[in-house]
Amino acid sequence: MSKKLKFKLNGTEFLLPLDSYKESTWGGNLEKYIYMNAKNCASIIKQFVKKNYPDLKVWAGSDVYSGGSSVRVHVCNADSTEVDKSVFEEISKWKWILQGGNFNGMEDIYELREDEVTTENGMALKYFPSYVFIENRPKWGSVEYWLKEYNTLQNNLGNPDYQRMVDGVKKAGSFLEYNKTYMTKGEYNQCVKSLKFV
Repeated sequence: MSKKLKFKLNGTEFLLPLDSYKESTWGGNLEKYIYMNAKNCASIIKQFVKKNYPDLKVWAGSDVYSGGSSVRVHVCNADSTEVDKSVFEEISKWKWILQGGNFNGMEDIYELREDEVTTENGMALKYFPSYVFIENRPKWGSVEYWLKEYNTLQNNLGNPDYQRMVDGVKKAGSFLEYNKTYMTKGEYNQCVKSLKFV
C-alpha cells in the first residue's frame, strides 16, 4: 500500500503523493514545503469537488510547457448541464488559491503572487502552476460532452442554423455516427454503451 501525504487546506483534507513533501536548504536554513506543481493542483481541485459535491462530474488535467504550467478543470451535472452558479463559484475559488500569479495585460508581464499559502498546520505550499482554468461544462470528448451536444441539437431541430447538422445526422443514421470522426475509438465505444438513444 502506497503512502500518501495528508494535509488540510481551507477546511478540507487532501492526499498527495508522498514525494510532494520537499526539504531544501536556502541561505543556510532548512525549508520544508509541499510542492504544488500543476499535477498536484489538479488533484486538489478534483478531490475538493468529489468530497463536497459527489454528484457532479469532474475532470482535471495539467500541462507543463516551456513558459510554465497550467491546470484545466471541467465540472458539470451528471446530465451534462451546468452546475448551479453558487456551487461553481465555490469550486472556482480554487483558481485563486492555487494559481501562481496573474498576467498583467497593461504591462505585458506575468506577476508572481507574493502571499504565502499554508496548510492548516502551517506547512508552506510552494511552486504553483502559472494558470488554473475551471470551466462549467463537460470535458471535450466525454460522454457528457456528447450528451450536451445531442441535447443542444434536439432543442434546435427547427432552427435554420442547425439544418445542416440535422440533415447530416439523418444521412449518417444517428447523432453518434455523424460525430464519429471527432471521437477516438474508446470515446465512441463509451458513447455507444452509455448513450443508446443517440
